[in-house]
Amino acid sequence: MKRNFLPGGWRGQGGAVLLTAVVVGTLLRFFRLGARELSIDESLSWAESSGRSVRDVLLIQHQLDSGKFPICELAQHAWMLTFGESEAAMRALPALIGSLSIMLVFVLGVEVMLAVCGGPEPSPAELRSAASPVKERARYEKGRIYMVAAVCALLFAVGLPSVEIARQARMYSMMQAWILAQVIFLLRARRLGGPANYTGLTIFSAIAVATNFTAALVIAAEALWLIYLRLAHAQSDEKARSAEPWLMGVAIVAAIVLLLPFFAGLRYGVEGVKRGDYEWIKPPGSWEPLATFESGLGSWPFLLFALFAIVGGFQLWRSRRDLAMLLILWIGLPPIALLAGSYLVVPMLVTRYVISSFVPIFILTAIGIEYLPSRNYRTAAIVAIGILSILRVSLDLRQGDHRWREACEIALANAGSQRRVGAYHEYYVVSYYIPAAQRDRVQVVRIPFHGDERAAPRVIVVSPTVAPPQVAEIRREYPIVVARFKNVVVVLRPEAGVQNAPNL
Repeated sequence: MKRNFLPGGWRGQGGAVLLTAVVVGTLLRFFRLGARELSIDESLSWAESSGRSVRDVLLIQHQLDSGKFPICELAQHAWMLTFGESEAAMRALPALIGSLSIMLVFVLGVEVMLAVCGGPEPSPAELRSAASPVKERARYEKGRIYMVAAVCALLFAVGLPSVEIARQARMYSMMQAWILAQVIFLLRARRLGGPANYTGLTIFSAIAVATNFTAALVIAAEALWLIYLRLAHAQSDEKARSAEPWLMGVAIVAAIVLLLPFFAGLRYGVEGVKRGDYEWIKPPGSWEPLATFESGLGSWPFLLFALFAIVGGFQLWRSRRDLAMLLILWIGLPPIALLAGSYLVVPMLVTRYVISSFVPIFILTAIGIEYLPSRNYRTAAIVAIGILSILRVSLDLRQGDHRWREACEIALANAGSQRRVGAYHEYYVVSYYIPAAQRDRVQVVRIPFHGDERAAPRVIVVSPTVAPPQVAEIRREYPIVVARFKNVVVVLRPEAGVQNAPNL
């Protein structure tokens, strides 16, 4: 690559870009964190993390989401003990991890560019010479490396996928951070070798997959890359001490050995498929992987990301084909694998399951921007992508309503002496929005409930996620509509003499 962003070094403009990425990215992740109510998935994370002790968290997590180690749930438990369990407090931990991940992307960008710009290191004598052209070249390359890495961090900081998961009280922000660290050690092992880098590759591979099994898709992409390196003998860095891809393969296999105790939990995922836990995911179309990236980035930002990523990928393929292959596999294999699984097993292609695949798109986009012919063009491209991304993110920062909180208040007011409230898929949402002071005295009953008619709750909170057959059954037993809060309805069992009521 012959273009440079800043001929005088990176400390001025490159440092400003990195600082802007950290400041803007942090603001986007923390602004109005409590503006929206918890989603169904977030309420599940609350239930897993809200045990009275670590032992309770381990037991509850095993019951609700077995098959992974509760790394995020334990961290969330400690966080909630310190800062409370409000919506903003619960989301603050993923937001903080997301902000720290901006720096991880910067370090990852540096590693990528070090591989791209790899070459013989100048001797100490050449670097000491004030007029040495080698010294000037070293400064030139350093400026380019850090500037491109800073742009990678900025694109990640304002990108909708990374902001969105950082604002959710779920484990995906933490999983992404582990994956970023894992890829950093993978590239360092490729470039430098050494026990520390192989150990880091093993540890972070195991932690990422233990946090959520979808991280295994990235490991699979890396395994294919190592096979490619072995078959193609792609060893472009002559000074690399990691001469054989099999050494990195051994480190990844060691991670799998560490994960063996958790593999038994996979059967719970199989049982979840049988229970219909994934029925909410729509069957994907043939172009769904591309549509996933388009919807994840936003329509207008996607066009610019795609354009510059294609340019960056083409240029990287010409200069470092092995590195380009890694990024392409990282982008493509996770959604393609999920698409195949959707056809063979059950629909499972959703954006958050391929969240880390957006990172190589940001890297290739930054490299593509660097090939624009002038600094003004490069600046315009960065500003355009940044503004479009922020505008798209801003749509998710608007104040939400309080339908579940208000529905639970009405339900409690009509629960009678039983103090029992029914809920369907939103069981944990209703449990969360029961006031904390009353949770010990109120029982939330899961529907379909078991027992005779007298044991059934007097009032039920219903949402559109309830399937039509269940709606028909509820209408027969609970025909009185007490209140509607948009798509959340509170229904009541009739008193004696009441025969009809409005439909749900």
